[in-house]
Amino acid sequence: FLQIRPVVHTDENHNIHLGTVNTDDAIIYSEAALGNGLFKEIHDLVYVRPESFNPSETKNIAIEIDRINSLFAKEGRGYVLIGPGRWGSTDPWLGIPVKWPHISAARIIVESGLKNFRIDPSQGTHFFQNLISFRVGYFTLNPYINEGHYDVGWLNRLEAVYQDRFIRHVRFSEPLDIMIDGKKNTGVIYKPGKRD
Repeated sequence: FLQIRPVVHTDENHNIHLGTVNTDDAIIYSEAALGNGLFKEIHDLVYVRPESFNPSETKNIAIEIDRINSLFAKEGRGYVLIGPGRWGSTDPWLGIPVKWPHISAARIIVESGLKNFRIDPSQGTHFFQNLISFRVGYFTLNPYINEGHYDVGWLNRLEAVYQDRFIRHVRFSEPLDIMIDGKKNTGVIYKPGKRD
């Protein structure tokens, strides 16, 4: 069967050409990104902590993500959401079993493999219509087999707005520089002040 996946657009800019990205300057870099354009005015990043992730706890993680997302939705703020495995999987052993309302305020969603948790990515299939309708960017990476870059060590050194056993929320004073080149399916989230 042929699966057709339209490109997610933003209103900001449809002519993004990333070129070469120095991954030392990036929080996230993916060569399997869906969407196109600049994603602006995003100050917040929420991520599932790789060092404490436990597949048996994904249902509890989904409940906490829903709570955090509700706060963003009430404030009208978008955020970057990063987690292991497949977002929206019905099988909690393959990822975080959220429904769309649980992550609806996210503007960028990232699926990342972990050293001991390498699941084939969903690439947004669970939420595809929502990604298109709401112009949400989607990144897939697995840095443990050299597919993309994720500087979680750098994030872990930042002060957290909120942190529990499984999740951290980091807020930046300046908006993040987030770009997706829809023609090359590459995307980057730069560290503050690092974009050329």
